[in-house]
Amino acid sequence: MIRAVLDANVVVSAYLNIGGKPAQILSLARRNTIEICLSPQIILEIIKTLLKPRLVRIHKDKREDILAFAEALAEIVDITAGTFEVDAVKADPDDNKILACAVEAHADFIISGDHHLTDLKEYKNIRIVNPDTFLKLIEDRL
Repeated sequence: MIRAVLDANVVVSAYLNIGGKPAQILSLARRNTIEICLSPQIILEIIKTLLKPRLVRIHKDKREDILAFAEALAEIVDITAGTFEVDAVKADPDDNKILACAVEAHADFIISGDHHLTDLKEYKNIRIVNPDTFLKLIEDRL
């Protein structure tokens, strides 16, 4: 099965736009077509991002709704220990947690909309692509 790490920005996009490409990727995980891997640090970033006032004004959900989403997400993903560390992205060190999770999870893909990651194209034989590219790449395997 394909294992993919989702950057927090992809999960946040899926939450905000249930018809978009990131939401389609989450749907594949719910159907056990792919396996999504996240670390506790990535899940925490998702929660913090969704609770930012500018995003709350968009989605209008309460803190409890966001926490319920995070709990539901945790049920359909493989959560790594989050103990592996990487220091590969100098321009945005916060992105290193995505790479670390992917290595720790033995992932095939990292899916991100962040150019600091997508510009790498690959890290330790893990392909780094945006959601649209990922869906096109795995279309033949589905």
